[in-house]
Order: sequence, then C-alpha cells, then structure tokens
Amino acid sequence: MQSALKMRLEVDQHTAAVLDGQSRIANWLYNHLLEKANELRKRFRETRDPAVGKVLYTKCGLRNRIPALKQEYPFLRTVHSSVLKNAALRLSSAIREYQKGRRGERAKRAGWPKFRSWKREWFSLQYDEPWKGFRLAGRTLVLSLGMALDGATGQRKPVHVSTRLAEPLPDWFEPGMVRQLRIVKEGRLFYAVFTVERPVPSRRPVGRVIAMDPNHKNLGYGVDSEGVATEILNPWFLKILDRRIDEVKSLRDRCQRQSVRVVREDGSEAWLPSRRRRKLNERLEELWRVRREQTKVSLRTVANRLYREYDGVFVGDYAPQGGGISRGMRRAMNNQSLIGRFKETLAWVAVRSGKVYGEWDEDGSTRTCHACHYKVPGGIPPEVREWTCPDCGTHHIRDENAAINGLAQVLKKVEVPCSGRLGGRVAVWTRRAWRFDGLGIAEVPGAVGGRVRDHAASRQEIQ
Repeated sequence: MQSALKMRLEVDQHTAAVLDGQSRIANWLYNHLLEKANELRKRFRETRDPAVGKVLYTKCGLRNRIPALKQEYPFLRTVHSSVLKNAALRLSSAIREYQKGRRGERAKRAGWPKFRSWKREWFSLQYDEPWKGFRLAGRTLVLSLGMALDGATGQRKPVHVSTRLAEPLPDWFEPGMVRQLRIVKEGRLFYAVFTVERPVPSRRPVGRVIAMDPNHKNLGYGVDSEGVATEILNPWFLKILDRRIDEVKSLRDRCQRQSVRVVREDGSEAWLPSRRRRKLNERLEELWRVRREQTKVSLRTVANRLYREYDGVFVGDYAPQGGGISRGMRRAMNNQSLIGRFKETLAWVAVRSGKVYGEWDEDGSTRTCHACHYKVPGGIPPEVREWTCPDCGTHHIRDENAAINGLAQVLKKVEVPCSGRLGGRVAVWTRRAWRFDGLGIAEVPGAVGGRVRDHAASRQEIQ
C-alpha cells in the first residue's frame, strides 16, 4: 500500500532561493518541451511521419531530448537529472491523457497541455527513484542539485543543499519504505512529500458497522448496528476562513487597475501587477493553504475516530449537485462540499487499518419511511428537516430516516453478529453529535442538526 508522508521543511532564505531557482528551470524545461511538442504535433498532422509520432506520443520520446538540450543550454546541468526527467515525463503523460480522451478511453476528455506560469504555480521537484538524488540523516534532508562549474579547477562537481524536517519522523517510518520524494511549496512554506510503501494490514472480521447519510447540512448523519445515531457536524472554522478569503480576494481584485503596462523587447505587452496586489496574492495563497491543511486534518480525525469504533463504514452514494436557488449559490455549494474528500479519506483509512468501506444506494432513501416503506410523492424539500409519515404516523428526523434505510441495505449484504441486529430489527436508542474542535472530536450528546434536544423517549425501529 502506497501512501504519502508530508513533512514541513525548515528552509533559510538562501536555500529557499536555490529551490526556487531549481523550480524555475524545471518549469522552463516543461514549457520549452511543450513548444517543441506543438511544432511536432503540427508536423505530424501534415506528414504522418511515424518518427515524429514516436517522439510526441510515447512515454520517453520527449525525455530522450534532454541530453541534447543540456548541450545547448548548459544551465540545465545545474538541476538533478531526476527532476528534469520528471518534468518531461509529466508533459508526456498529459499528452497521452489527451490522446486517451480523443479515443474515448477516459470518462472525461482532457485538453491539450498548456504552458505553465511559475508565478502562479510552483513547479515541484520530483526524485522518482529511492534515495537517488536525496538522502536523509536524522532530520536533515540533503538534496542533489546537479553539476556546477568549479572556478578554481575548471571542472564540474556535484552540488548539494541541506534542509531540516520541522518535525521528527513517525515511529513506523523506515528508510526502506521510501519510493520517491517530491519537494513542493505552498505559499511561503516548503514541504517534503515522501511516497512510502507500507504493508497492507489483513482484513479484520466485520463486527460493528455504521451507515452514513452525507449532505450539505452536515458532513454526515449515521446510524450504527447497535442503535446509536451520530451526527458529524461540518468543521466550524471553514465559514470563518471562507469569509476572510473573500475579503482578501476582493481587496486583491481592486488593485487590478493599478497594474502597469510593460512593453517587452520583442514588442509584446504585459501588465505588471502592483506591489500591493502581489502581497495580497501571497496572503490569499497562505489562506488557501491553511484551509486545505485544516480541512485535511479534520477529515482524517473524523475518519480515524469512526474506524476506532466501527469495523465497517458505509456511506451513501450521493454526489453533490447543489440545491441553491441561484446559479452562484449552487456552484458555491458544489465547490465547498467536503463529501467527495470525506469518502476518499474514509476509503484510505479503511485500507490502512484493515477495515471495510463501502457505499449504499441513496435513491429514494430520504422520502421512504423506514417503518412502513411508504414513499412520499414528489420527495421532501431540503428545508424540511423533520417530517411525519402520512401513512403510519411515524415522526422522522430527515437524515436519520435516510441513514436507517441505508443501514437496512447494508445489513442485507453484511452479516453483523452484534446485539443491534436481532430478528432483522434495529432500534435507535441514543443520539449524539461530533464536532472537530481543532485538537480532536468533541462529543455533544443528544444533538440533532446542531440543536441540543431531548430524544430519550424516542424509540424507532426498522423491519
């Protein structure tokens, strides 16, 4: 099982400038090869020369041009060969994905690669072979940069740069696990991302399971096989961060009118952003980084907590479509939804812990009464959070009813030897709510929809 270990690096000003220079050169190589690929593409369309197609559409065709480019552009020698090779392979991979889309081998067609702007996105440095081009001594990470000309001897010698991991490596880490390394930059911070190969734990027997109903109101609402209903509230900090991101973005966009037009030597024109806009853009990138990291931590914390209590977690197959009253509102709901990432995190934690992840069919689960299986014609509006079945009179909490229907589907497929499943009947005895508080999971007993309520007298069953 491959996974990524992301460690923040302590980088001084000189080392940061060196790494930026390496990234710029790799980005330049990518754009240069793309320019050549555009020429080869045009020539292949005209001549159908198989030699041109072999260079353009094979995995190593563009990569094999790097030795000749090093002779033509000596500054490429200052970058390690693995970094240069992977810049070319990244472009070749994008071209092949474009070809697969044209042949219908992809669910969604990919466009032809575009030129990359280094100022907009830092080009990562990838060392794709174990311990080739980098080494680790304790918490000190040494990177090879290529060859530089020695002014005293006139000969080229290898150049290295040293950084330090900001935190100690985890206890389970072993050097033999490492498969590759990527150096990335997010905002002003540098990270080392190790791809490690870990043994897959053996599958454990399924005991206690939970069926989750994901939605926009909360991250998910689940009912387990022992009658415990759990509402997982959305991370509280996202609204605060989103509000701050919108403020900074608005201030940055106002500085657009202060840009200065610059005429290059070749006669082309460009707009140079103001100093204030550059600073606001850096602040915006930092806010996005904080949001990504905090979201990742919250989702992993919730997933780990679920798999500490349950042997199987099953989530509804709902895909966010947005239910807002306007186009902008629907787009915002789709973009800010964490449902897709939550499912990916659950699946990854399940594999790592030797437990079970699955999905159940959510079609009609909300409007179907779990007691008598009556289906409400036309569905139930999203703003209705609780409703009463017109056929049998059972009062339902919207998300809980959907989760119970999902649990009924799961129990038909998975044999769960626990007290909650007795004669095909599952009862909801206890309700609770989980909220990520930045350090862990804080439990709010008896909360539904974020409002603390008394449901001690409620006992609902499914057949």
